[in-house]
Order: sequence, then C-alpha cells, then structure tokens
Amino acid sequence: MKIVMIGGGGASIVCANTLRLLGSQAQIDLYTRREQTAYTPCEQPFFLRDAVPYEDMFYASPEWFAAKQIGLHTKRTVERIDREKKIIIADGVEAPYDILVINTGAKNKMPGIPGLTGERVYSLVTDIQSARDIEAILQRSRHAVIMGGGIIGIEMAETLVRKGYASVSMLVSSGGLLSRQLDPDMAGVLEPVLKREGVCLYLNDTAASVVSDGRGIRLALASGGSIDADWILVAKGIVPDVELAREAGLKIGSTGGIKVNQYLQTSDPAIYAAGDCIEERHMLSGKKFINALATNSNRTGRLIARNIYFGNRVPFLGSLYTFGAELFGKTVISVGLTERTAREEGLEVISVKTSGPTRKKIFDGRDIRIKLLADPEKQTLVGAQLIGPREASRIGERIILMLGEQIPVARISQYETIYSPPLSMAYDLITNAADLLISKLLKMGQAVRW
Repeated sequence: MKIVMIGGGGASIVCANTLRLLGSQAQIDLYTRREQTAYTPCEQPFFLRDAVPYEDMFYASPEWFAAKQIGLHTKRTVERIDREKKIIIADGVEAPYDILVINTGAKNKMPGIPGLTGERVYSLVTDIQSARDIEAILQRSRHAVIMGGGIIGIEMAETLVRKGYASVSMLVSSGGLLSRQLDPDMAGVLEPVLKREGVCLYLNDTAASVVSDGRGIRLALASGGSIDADWILVAKGIVPDVELAREAGLKIGSTGGIKVNQYLQTSDPAIYAAGDCIEERHMLSGKKFINALATNSNRTGRLIARNIYFGNRVPFLGSLYTFGAELFGKTVISVGLTERTAREEGLEVISVKTSGPTRKKIFDGRDIRIKLLADPEKQTLVGAQLIGPREASRIGERIILMLGEQIPVARISQYETIYSPPLSMAYDLITNAADLLISKLLKMGQAVRW
C-alpha cells in the first residue's frame, strides 16, 4: 500500500508515526512545501521572547523520519490531485497513492484595509520562517501595533513587553479580548492586566487605512486619530487552506473547511483530511466549526492512522473547543460554549461566577475565577471559563469530562474531591459553583435531577 500525505503539520507526522507503531509496512511519503518540519508552531511566541531555544521547538529530525522509513519530501509544492488516476503532482512530478491524507493547514486572515501590505506588515503563521522574519524586525524596533485580540495577539503583546518595547498597541475590533473563548465579564478581568503591563488597548476599533514610509508606519483609526509604529503584526485569525481539495472536487463545508465524515474521510473514500483544514462538529451544539489547535491535529492524525490500518472502525467524536493559555502570568481556560455562542445556537443557559483560592494562602494558594454555564432543561454543563494560576488547566481538564459525558450538575456537586490542606480546599471551586447552579435551578422551580 502507498500512503501519501500532503502537508508537514502535526497531523501528518502523528498519523505516519502511529501507522508505524501499529506495524504498518505501507510505503509512506510526506510532502511539504516548507524547508523544515516537525516543530511546534505554538512555541514561536516563546522562542521570540527567548523562553524557548530555537532547536527545542523541533521534536523530530530527518534521521528520525529515515529510521521510521517515512519518505520526507521538503520544499516540494503539491500542485494538483488527480483523483481518477490516484496521483499527486508535486513540482511537475507524479506520485501515486492508494490512500491520501490532506493536512494543508490554514492561512492567516488578512483584513482588506488599504495599505496593509509591505515589508512592515507581518503575521505569525505555522510556517516557522514567519518567526524568523519577525525575529529580525523585533530586534531592531521599539514600537509595534497588533491587530487582533486573540491568543496570538496577546502572546505576542507579552513578548514585545518582555523585549522592552517602548509602545505596544492592540487594535481589537471585536470589543473584547479572546472573544471566541471568553464572555465579556471574564474577558474584562484580563484588560486591566494588559494595561498594567503597558499595553495600550483600542477596543471596538480598527484601522481605516495604513501608510508606510522609510521611517515607519502610520495607522489611521476608524474612530479618529492615528498610531505610529515601526511594524504591524496582523493576528486576525485563520482560514482553512483548502485550495488543493477544492480544485480536486472534494466537498467543502459551510465553514470553509474540508467536509469529512465520522472517520475523517473526505467525499472521496480514498482521501482523508486532518488538522486545521477540516471542519469539525461541536460535541454539544452539533454545529460545524474550524478547530485550529495542536491537540486537535494530534487527535485527528492518530484517528486516521487507526482507520487506515483497521478499516474505519474508530469514529471521531468531535470537539468541545477547549482552550488554554498563559497570558501575563494568568492562566486562561475555556471549554464548551460561551453565553454568546449559546445564544447563537438558540440555547438558553444559566450561569454562575465564583472565585476562591486553590488552597489556603499559607500553602501558597492563589485565587481562581470560574464561570460555569448550564442548560437548565438538561441540567448539565455546557461551558466553563477559568482565570487564575496554572492549576486552572488541571481543573479545566476535570470539566472537559463533565461536559463531554453530560454529567448532571447535581451529581457533580456530590462527587468527592481530593483534599489535604497543602493540596486543596475541602470545599473546592467546582463543587461550590455546581451548588450555586443547583440553587438557581431550585429558585426557578425546577426539580433537580440526579
């Protein structure tokens, strides 16, 4: 069997490695237009702030691919997929396949703002060369503007602050930080944190035009006024890279991602797709969306390998749209739906907010803010948002199972938790928040279900 993979992202590499671990003797060839592969794109902001050495971002070498008998073809551009002949054409050379895996990733979303082009406009994308390009401008500049209030924008704002920039401005057209992950009341917790660090926030604003000259760049704001800077980072999100798939006649979903079935096959049974280029199903709402997360790439890559090897026996469950980041010393976690996304789905939810320490202060306990959202009819959780120390991520992982398995809130409140004074509180935050939700249900006249 000949298995060809287009794209050198995590999904392809995990898929190829899983096939070898399962014992597959298939010929595997991986094609990527990049010069280097097998690195962690999420670590690029940390490399740029000198927290991660460049070499440490790589998790596999060309020798590793050779030892695994995985054909690695770098700097090769796949121009076309011929489904009838079952071949790909890369730089004019044909390569046959029995099974094809598409892992073409995503492209940066560029807003149509006049003048937003040129050598002073940058984006941090999954191609590691983009970090190298930013490294050069970052070192010789002291003023920057970031367009976008998402994860890349905030991580890069922290990078620039740590690098001693004289001014860091953020244009956030959505009106709030991390608007896809946090409700305004939780996002509002982060805004003063960034301001204290010297980041100038422009909420509900964007650039009307951009003018660049030999000395710098000026942004004319839609609200009036202007910002002068040395360079701009555009971090307005991503769009799936599906051109090859579309030209091959594969079905594209309403989200713009490649349409796949429960086994991650495309509309052609001989072709699978994984990672940022596919659309997924939200486990709670059933809505299709693009899930550009490293953990998602790994999961979809492993699942495709098993379905190739065993023959479509492992369905993909979908995603709860989990999110985690450490931003200016605060760990931010989001799982499931926000109030905004719940409204968009026509779902009425109830929510509670509470805060408290992870353990007593004398044992170095630190406060966590938590917001839980629940469906009052089903009496199950539909979303959670946490801001606090790093322990928030472990609490978030507990919540993932509660959401995924749709455990009733009343049962959550009665589950035991691990307790010892140096480790935790006897009345932990999740139990506390679940009890607050139960009180709300009782006040609504609901009979609490177990």
